[in-house]
Amino acid sequence: MRSESGKELFMGFLKSVVMEIRKADSKGRIYLGNKYAGRNFYVVKIFDGILLLNDEIKAKEIEEKKEEFLKGNIEKLLELLGEPTVEEMKEVVKRSRERRFSSIQT
Repeated sequence: MRSESGKELFMGFLKSVVMEIRKADSKGRIYLGNKYAGRNFYVVKIFDGILLLNDEIKAKEIEEKKEEFLKGNIEKLLELLGEPTVEEMKEVVKRSRERRFSSIQT
């Protein structure tokens, strides 16, 4: 059995992605349904979200390579959207400075 490359793993993963909305209860629990009762899941934290997997090998590989995946996809997004202009970059820096310095001034 050959090992999947990071790209193959990620692309295979994306093909099986289905988004659902679930609300956490007051204790932070999310009901997944009886189909998943008693199973072990692996939680991969990405930014302020989580990725829930039932495959330990895939979870570990994603955890190890998540920065690589994210970097590659950010680069693809920039290719799609185009590089920011000098004016856009200056505006971002200006807003960042204004926010930073506004908290200092009283």
